[in-house]
Amino acid sequence: MAEEEGGVEEGDIFLAFAHGPTPPRGPLRRALDKIFLTFLVLFLTLLMLEAAYKLLWPLPWTKFRDWLLRTPEEESALEL
Repeated sequence: MAEEEGGVEEGDIFLAFAHGPTPPRGPLRRALDKIFLTFLVLFLTLLMLEAAYKLLWPLPWTKFRDWLLRTPEEESALEL
């Protein structure tokens, strides 16, 4: 059955994973990684805030002003 799969033996598969860990990155590369990740997070946050602003702006905010008490009549009815 090994001939049908291209002649890959079981030992060859284990050799592909036997390279060992990668060497640690230098301090400059780690600093650049942190700067890039910070930039990426800030950029995506600004994009999400802009999208939320564009979605929420057309809502009729005047209807939400008296949301808790609904109408001035109900407000006067609640006063003791």
